[in-house]
Amino acid sequence: MTAKEYLQNTTAKLNESGIEDVNTTLHFDFGSETYTMHVAAGKAELKDGFEGNAECVIKANEADFVKIATGDMNPMMAMMMGKLKISNPGAMMKYAKMLGLM
Repeated sequence: MTAKEYLQNTTAKLNESGIEDVNTTLHFDFGSETYTMHVAAGKAELKDGFEGNAECVIKANEADFVKIATGDMNPMMAMMMGKLKISNPGAMMKYAKMLGLM
């Protein structure tokens, strides 16, 4: 699985769940690939590249992100080791469960 496939699957799952009260933009930076996830009005959308102002930027290399997403790497340990960088940890705590990262 690639990071993009994980994000696409997550976006599809979000559109089937109750996210009516969520309104945010998240940026994912995997080095050579970047993505924007917009969540608003009960709908989630993933786009290539950065669009708009993000409430939170998640930065990691793709392989480490996939390990975190699949449960093979603890997100807190990844942050402590510098393998995962979060621009707004408080906001990320709100959305980590929604994204399947916790």
